[in-house]
Amino acid sequence: MATDRSQRLSALQNGAIGSLAGMIEVLIQQPTVAMKNAIQQHRPITWTVPALYRGVGVCLASIAPVSAVQFAVNGKALTWLHGQPSGASAPVPDHLKIAAGAFAGSCSSLLSSPAELVMTLQQNTGKSFAATVRDVVAQHGAARLFRGLEATMLREAVWCAGYLALGPVITRRLHDVSPSVFGASAEEATLSQRASASAVGSVLAGLVTVYATQPLDTVKTVMQGEALRVQGRDATSAFGTALRMFRSAGGSLQPFYRGSVPRGARLVGAVFILGKARDLLEETFEDHAILGS
Repeated sequence: MATDRSQRLSALQNGAIGSLAGMIEVLIQQPTVAMKNAIQQHRPITWTVPALYRGVGVCLASIAPVSAVQFAVNGKALTWLHGQPSGASAPVPDHLKIAAGAFAGSCSSLLSSPAELVMTLQQNTGKSFAATVRDVVAQHGAARLFRGLEATMLREAVWCAGYLALGPVITRRLHDVSPSVFGASAEEATLSQRASASAVGSVLAGLVTVYATQPLDTVKTVMQGEALRVQGRDATSAFGTALRMFRSAGGSLQPFYRGSVPRGARLVGAVFILGKARDLLEETFEDHAILGS
């Protein structure tokens, strides 16, 4: 969500603010990730602070590079798909924005997937980052760090496409349904009304997309959680893992939606935490000329 301040800040400042806001969100909401991963793997939740925050380091370390890849790839993809320089005035069609966002999300999975695997194994074993990576590489080779990559790429592609498609549509609809609250249109609404409509639209679109991508996220978590112990024929692909889960549940889809409550709760919290953190950081960066020219 663009603000007046963000438009005055440089790309470097906005990038730093985005990374810091993401880190703040992770520090606050990491326990929801631990809960989700435990539920998806049928493991008991350990209700201690160290256990709930286990693996938070790799999450924090991956935020900046993952965000950088997403921004860079999205910009290049838009230029290539639209056939015009990024500074051109012609508006980019929504379907190209969705395609570019989905592609950027898929590419960033090359970084986020191994980071999530290490985090999941840390939560399961209680070992450090270095010990976890060493165990995986020693027992199965470096390629095993990318177990679950295909499910992660599909999840991110569907997530970005759905989020980008639904968010603006719902936000525009809110102006029509409740003009007294959100303003008659985006052009006529005040800054606070636009911010409220965007936040509500983001939450609603995100919740829909959470449930659309939950099966992929569950398959991914199961694959990564068993990365140390499966080998040979048991080390199945995402499709093979999904088929095994489906059969073991007697043909039920219920296991694929385990962990959807903490995942959905994290999304709702993220919209508000990221918004507030970004506001405070933008004010600080602008007032103190941090990373400014």
